[in-house]
Amino acid sequence: MHAKNITFEPSNMYSRKARIHKKVGIIKLVIKKAPASAVSATVVNGWHTSSSDGRLHCTVNFDDASENLISREHIV
Repeated sequence: MHAKNITFEPSNMYSRKARIHKKVGIIKLVIKKAPASAVSATVVNGWHTSSSDGRLHCTVNFDDASENLISREHIV
């Protein structure tokens, strides 16, 4: 997966200059954790914890070449 195929929803997530390093870190992690068949990814929730996963994680949707959802993952 290439970094240009990773989007953030909402698109202004981590857009401030002070937070751009967090966005770059997330992009690197998404690339590292992407399933082999994934060609794009959408970060749908930035760093957080949840009742289903107490770890600090980001929620990412991975899609195939036909834009079909492969999986929704918590990346840490």
